[in-house]
Amino acid sequence: MLRRLCLTASLIIAPALAAGQNRTDARIAVARARISSRDFATADTELGTALDSAAYLMDSVHVFVWRAILEHLQGSDSLARQSFQSALMLYPALRVNNLDQVAPGLDAVFQSELRGMHVYSGGEVDEQATWRAGSPLVYPADLRRRKVAGQAVVTAVVDTLGYVEEPSIRVIDVPDSEFVEPLRRMMLGATFTPGRVKGQVVRTRVDLKFTLTPPPPRNPTALIGAARDQLRAHRADSALALTGEALDSFNNATAGERVYAELVQGLAYRATKRDSLAEQSFTTGLAGYRDLTAHGVDLAPFLKRLADSIRTSRRGATSQPPVARTSPFGTVSVVGVADEPPALLSHPAIRYAPEMQALRIGGTVIVEATLDTTGHVLPATVKVVQTPNPVFDPEAKRVVVAAMYRPARVNRKAARVTIRQPITFAAY
Repeated sequence: MLRRLCLTASLIIAPALAAGQNRTDARIAVARARISSRDFATADTELGTALDSAAYLMDSVHVFVWRAILEHLQGSDSLARQSFQSALMLYPALRVNNLDQVAPGLDAVFQSELRGMHVYSGGEVDEQATWRAGSPLVYPADLRRRKVAGQAVVTAVVDTLGYVEEPSIRVIDVPDSEFVEPLRRMMLGATFTPGRVKGQVVRTRVDLKFTLTPPPPRNPTALIGAARDQLRAHRADSALALTGEALDSFNNATAGERVYAELVQGLAYRATKRDSLAEQSFTTGLAGYRDLTAHGVDLAPFLKRLADSIRTSRRGATSQPPVARTSPFGTVSVVGVADEPPALLSHPAIRYAPEMQALRIGGTVIVEATLDTTGHVLPATVKVVQTPNPVFDPEAKRVVVAAMYRPARVNRKAARVTIRQPITFAAY
């Protein structure tokens, strides 16, 4: 075995690695002799010294190949793989012959690393890398408005797991440079079925052509509805993106939809603590609302309710809790005397009678009740003292019973009092 190793050693490295005789070559020759005599420790030292003295790239490659051979003979294929990787990183075109004459299985180790490092072109693989899944291209807003379209050509390297290697992405041709970054993001988010050679997955170069066409306009009302859903989920930034898209001229929002979008955008700005921007959106939206109503435009009930709640919240007294400024509940009053009046903390949603809403009938109901020291209404004491229509009375009584208050105080202690609670049913 050792004699065969000595005889075949000179055949190990393909002619591409041949380098002029120098000190590195001499040390490699000594290391080869030590490997033949199984003096692995001395061979390791000689290869380390040879690497330190390597003056040329191919000298280093030569050392790494012999170190891989040494490590394989010592029973460490993991270290042999690392040495082959180091050699291939320096010289990707590396080919090593007759490795199995040194030790059975060594060529398989090298070929495995070669497949992992080498990038195969489409013509070199048995199975092409193919697009499997990914998000669509995010069309730049300006290009969408200008209806810019055309062909894009992108090249990249797909790794053995089916992902695109970021440094390899090259955008070769686009109708506009604004497409470059969206195309890169799309490629990075894509997954591919890796290419294969002889059944083994390999790194593969892909050349892709995309037809870029502006997406059709989206429904502004649907976008704004989605924005409100995002606000309820406490994702204000997503809501801002959706309202911005709804206001994009490309989507052809009507005047009413623009009012709706501005008001919801203001709510989103408020949720992100950008109060000055919120006020700008509210001012623009409410001005548009007044203009439409002045021209007799019959707006949707949900838009009327939204505009009304925003107007109320903007002019509401800051001493009241937020719910008192934005809800249909008016300011609660005390029948009698209290040092500190009660305040509404929460209440259930009001169910507007469908027939009254359809007829656009509204008004304010005043409910009287006893409030205990825990802030709860005593159901048996609830009565309606003023109403525009008896149809509203059962719902008004229901929500007052279910409401929660901060109790009144007399002499600094929570006190039981009689309250009157106005509840407004808007006529829309």
